[in-house]
Parts: sequence; C-alpha cells; structure tokens
Amino acid sequence: MLDLTRRLDPVWPNDLKPVGEGEIDKEEFETWWERNRLRLPNLHRLIAEQWVYRHWTHSPFAFLPLESLTWELADMTGDEVLARVRREFAGPLDPEFDYAVFQEENFGKKLATSFALDQGTWDYPIITLRTPNGMRNHEGEFPDVRLVLLEGHQRHRYLNALHALGKAPAGPHKLFLLASPRAG
Repeated sequence: MLDLTRRLDPVWPNDLKPVGEGEIDKEEFETWWERNRLRLPNLHRLIAEQWVYRHWTHSPFAFLPLESLTWELADMTGDEVLARVRREFAGPLDPEFDYAVFQEENFGKKLATSFALDQGTWDYPIITLRTPNGMRNHEGEFPDVRLVLLEGHQRHRYLNALHALGKAPAGPHKLFLLASPRAG
C-alpha cells in the first residue's frame, strides 16, 4: 500500500538536476534531455519533461526512484479519469471557480491549459502512479484507489470543471500509468 502519511525525502540523483533549477535562466528541456536521456531510458520523453524536469524535487513524489519506474500509455473517458484518478495534493475542487480561473473571465484571456481541453482533450497526457494495493494518507486507508495523480493537476482540475458544468470535452484522454515497487 502506498503510504502518503508523511513526506519522504527526494531520491532523484542530484546530478540530474536541471542547470539553473529555481532560477530565471534554467536550462531548456532539450539541453537537459540530451544530457540525461541515456540515464533515463525507462522514461518516455514527455514524462521526463512534464514531471521530472519541470517539477524537479518539488514534486511530493520525488521519493520514487526514477530508474525503477515503468510506464504505459492509456486512454480514458473524462468520466473514467475523474472517477479513477485520485488527486492527493493540490487542494479541493470548485468547478465554477476553477472554470472562471481557466477562462480568465476577469482578465479577458484564457489560460493555456484550457485551450487544448476546449478542443477535445489535453495536449500532454497526465501522469499517474499505479497503486495496486491502494493507498493511505492522514484521512485513512483507501484500498480501492488504483491511480494517484503525479502531474497534471491543472488539466485534471479544468476537466472536472468542464464535466461539472455540462461542457465535457470529447476525449478520450491519454494518461501515463507509472508503476514503481515503492507504490506497492
């Protein structure tokens, strides 16, 4: 069972850290990937870009050893994503507020996250972790949870808002399903 009752220390190798991480002049993904892709042959390029490179050890899941991860790509309907993927971090969902935020109704400009979903699906697959034995957190044990969201919280949030407001995008939606011995 995946235990999220305490935050575990990051285990990602420090020499994989993007040059300039946390600074304005952080190296571009292409440069980072060219340097590190042979060290991460088990990761899809988009997993490396959207999760490892973008979030580095700010991800609460940086305790997962990168070299032990396996993945597969899956398609799900929006209803399936919302029913099966658990958001463990990133706060509560408020469909009306979230919709307004992503539409930027107060400023007259949509956020980039909303453009792709408004066309039918997101531009990058969300990244989930398989939890074959469920998970536990401070609220208790959840033996039936099989997928926990690692990356893609904004896409998930906007998908929820669209569904709740009767504007469900066509989908299907692509998801990376990661597996790790630490999630057992």
